[in-house]
Amino acid sequence: MNAESDPRESYRHGREEARRKSERLDRTILKVSRLRTGSFFLLVVPLLLLETSPREWWPPLLALAGIGAALFLFLVRSHRSHSRVLARTLLREQLNRDGEARLDRRWKELPPPPIDRAPTDHPSAGDLDLTGQASLSHLIGRVTTAPGKAFLRRFLLDPFAPLPRNGLELVGGPGPEGIVPAPGVEWTEVLEARQEAVRLLSGEGEFLLRLELLGREVEGEGNATDSRAFLEWAQAPGWLDERRGTVYLARFLALFTPLSLVGWFLGWTPGLLPALGALAALAQQRNVGRESAPRFSAAEGGEGDLSRWSALLEHAAALPTGSQRLDELSESVRVPAPGASDALLGLRRITDTAGVRRSALLHFPLVALCAWDVHVLDWLERWRARHGESVEGWIRSLGEMEAVGALAGLLHDHPDWTFPRFQEDAGAGLTARGLGHPLLRPELCVRNDVELPGPGNLLLVTGSNMAGKTTLLRTVGVNQVLALAGGPVAAVELLTRRILPWTSMRVQDDLEGGVSFFLAELHRLRRVVEAARERPVLYLLDEIFQGTNTAERRTAARIVLEQLLETGSLGAITTHDLTLADAKELRARSVDVHFREEVVEKDGHRTLNFDYHLRPGPATSRNALLLLEMVGLGPRNPEGQSVDREVPDQGPGP
Repeated sequence: MNAESDPRESYRHGREEARRKSERLDRTILKVSRLRTGSFFLLVVPLLLLETSPREWWPPLLALAGIGAALFLFLVRSHRSHSRVLARTLLREQLNRDGEARLDRRWKELPPPPIDRAPTDHPSAGDLDLTGQASLSHLIGRVTTAPGKAFLRRFLLDPFAPLPRNGLELVGGPGPEGIVPAPGVEWTEVLEARQEAVRLLSGEGEFLLRLELLGREVEGEGNATDSRAFLEWAQAPGWLDERRGTVYLARFLALFTPLSLVGWFLGWTPGLLPALGALAALAQQRNVGRESAPRFSAAEGGEGDLSRWSALLEHAAALPTGSQRLDELSESVRVPAPGASDALLGLRRITDTAGVRRSALLHFPLVALCAWDVHVLDWLERWRARHGESVEGWIRSLGEMEAVGALAGLLHDHPDWTFPRFQEDAGAGLTARGLGHPLLRPELCVRNDVELPGPGNLLLVTGSNMAGKTTLLRTVGVNQVLALAGGPVAAVELLTRRILPWTSMRVQDDLEGGVSFFLAELHRLRRVVEAARERPVLYLLDEIFQGTNTAERRTAARIVLEQLLETGSLGAITTHDLTLADAKELRARSVDVHFREEVVEKDGHRTLNFDYHLRPGPATSRNALLLLEMVGLGPRNPEGQSVDREVPDQGPGP
C-alpha cells in the first residue's frame, strides 16, 4: 500500500491475500498434524514390541523409535511455527478488514478506541467527539501500547503540553495539563517536524500495517504498576555500587566454597568452615536477600512489558529515513549498542536466572555454595548501569512512533487530505477551502469554504433545524485539533493559528449536584471567556442560553459575545435568533452565513431537502412546524387526519 494507491483497494487486496494464505496454512497444518500422529506411532509401536520381540530385533526397533522421536519433535516444532504464522496471517486479514471499516466509518466493527474518555472539564473533547466510541481517536485508532496511547492522548487533548520527559507518564502515571502553551517550546518547529514524519510514513503502508500488527499481538498484556516499578528501578542508583566488597567476597566464595566442599569430601574437614562462616556473614551483614528481592521483582515486572514491546522497538529501528524526527526516533532505539531489542533479550536472560529463587530446593544450595543472589544482582545492576538511562528514551520513542504512525495512517487512508499551514499574525483569522468533517464518510461529507474573521469579529451561523449549523462548528473544531496534533486535516487548504478550541455545545444539567441546564451553561461560558482573556482561543458556541426566555437570552448572549470580541480570539456562534446581531455593537463585527433547505413535494407529502452548503448572509427560512408534521405531531381535523398548514418560507424568525 502507498499513499498514491486507492486505500480501499489496498485493504481489499491485502485482506484477500491474507485469506488465501491462511487457507494454505490451514491445509499445511492439517498435514503436519497427521504426520505428527504417524510419527508418534512410529515412536511408540517399536517400543511396545521390544518386550515380545527377539533380542536381535531390538536394534532396528530402537532405531525406528529414534527416527519416530526425531520426526515427532521436528513436526511439533513445525506445527508451532506454522500456527504462529497462521495467527499472524489471520491478524493481518483482520487489520485489513478494520481498514475498510475505518474508511466506511463502521465504528462497531472496529476495536475499542485507544482513548476511552477525556476529563469532564476539557475545553472541547466532549463537544467535538475527540474520545470514546465513534470519535476522532477511534478514527485514528491503531495505537495499542500504553506509551502510544499516552502520546496520542497528548497530541489530541493536550497539544501544548511538552513532550513527556518522564517515562512514568507513558506507562500510566500523571502528566502535565497542556491547555497553557509550555514556555520555551518552539511549536512551529515541533509541528513541522511531526508533519514531515507523518507525510513520509503515510507512504509506507506495509510498515504501518506491520507496526499495528506487532502492537496488536501484545495488546492488553502490560501492567502499569509493574512498568512504573521497573522504571523507578532503572533510574535509581545501584545498591551494590557502594558495596563492591560484597561482590568481591561473593566472587571469592563462588570459587573457594566449591573447592572447600570438594576438600571436605576428600577428608579435609577444616577447609569448609571458613567458607560457611563467610557466607553467614555475607547474608547477615549485607542483607543481601532482603535488598535483592524487590530489585529482582521490579526488573522482572517491567521487563515483561519491554520484552513484549521488543519487536516494536526492533521495528522502530527500521523507520524510513528522510525525516529528521524519524531519524532521531530510530537512532534512539539503536543506542547504546546493541540496541533496545537485543538489550531487552539480555535482560530477559538475567531475570530468568533470577527466577531460580522461586525454587527453594535449588535456590538455597546455590546461595549456600556461591552467594547466588549477589552475582545475579551484580549482573542486573551492570545491565542497569549500561542501559537504565536509555529505557525512558526507548519508551518515548515507541510511544511517539505509534502515535505518529497513527496520524500517518489517517493520511494514508485519506490521500486527499492536506496539512494545515500556521500563521503567526495575531490579527489573522482562519481560512479553509473544501473543509469537511473527518468523522463523516468521505462520500457523504459535504465540504464548504469557511472563513473566520480575525480578532474583534465573529462568524454568525444561522439556518433552520437540521440544516448543519452545529456540524459546521464541529468541523472547524475537529480539524483545528488535528492541525495542532501535527496531523492532516479534511480540507483542500487550511490556514489557521496555533490556538486551542474552546466550545459550548453539549451542556448538561446535574441533578445530583443541583445544577440546572442554564447554570451549567453559564459555568461553561465563564470558562470559555476566562480562557480567552488569558490567551487567544478558538471559541465555538452553539445556540447559547437556550434555557431562558427569548429577551433575556438575546441580552445575555450579546454580553458574552462582547466580552469575547474584546480578546484576541477567533470564533463562531450558531443561533436561530436572527435579531441577535442587530445590536449596534455586534452588527459591524459579525459576518453572517447560513444554511438553507428546500421543501419538496413527494407522493403528496412535503419533505425537506438539505444540501448542507454554506451561503453568505442570514437565513431566511424556518422549518420547525413542518418537522412537527413530518413526525406525526402536526395539527389534525375533527376526523383525526393531519392538516397541512402553510409554513412560512421567507422572513426572519425569532
